[in-house]
Amino acid sequence: MATPAVFEVVASLFLTVSQLSGYPAPRELPPIHVLSEREMALRLCDGPCGVRAYYLDGQGVFLRDDLDIVGDLKARSILLHELVHHAQHESGRFGGLNACERWFAREDEAYRIQNAYLSGNRTGTRFVFDFPPDRCREPGAVRN
Repeated sequence: MATPAVFEVVASLFLTVSQLSGYPAPRELPPIHVLSEREMALRLCDGPCGVRAYYLDGQGVFLRDDLDIVGDLKARSILLHELVHHAQHESGRFGGLNACERWFAREDEAYRIQNAYLSGNRTGTRFVFDFPPDRCREPGAVRN
C-alpha cells in the first residue's frame, strides 16, 4: 500500500509530467501498488527479474517496495516514467498505431521525459532505451 508521502510525490510528479510533455493533469491519480521483489517477479517474469516498476492501462502503477521515491531522485524518475504512461493512456495518444509501434512510441517518449527530468535536476544519470523502432517490422515482434 502506498503511503501519503508517496501520493504527495505522485501529485508533484504529475505537474512535472505536464510541464515536460504538455499532457494535461489527469482527472484522477492512478492506483499505486507497492510490491515486493518476489511479488513483482511472479506477476511479470517467469523468474527473478530486474523490473522495478511498470504501468498497466486501467490498473495503475506497480512499484517495487525497495524504490525510495521520496528520498531518491533516480527512483522518483522511474515513477515519473510510469506516470507518463498513465498520461499517455488517459490522452489516447498513440492509439492509432499497431501494438508494437504503440509500445515503442510510448516507451521512447517516457524515456525522453524521464531523462529531461533528470537533466533538469542536474544529475549525471540517464536511462537508455535501446529497442530499435524497425524491430516492429520483424515477424513476431508485436507486443500487446
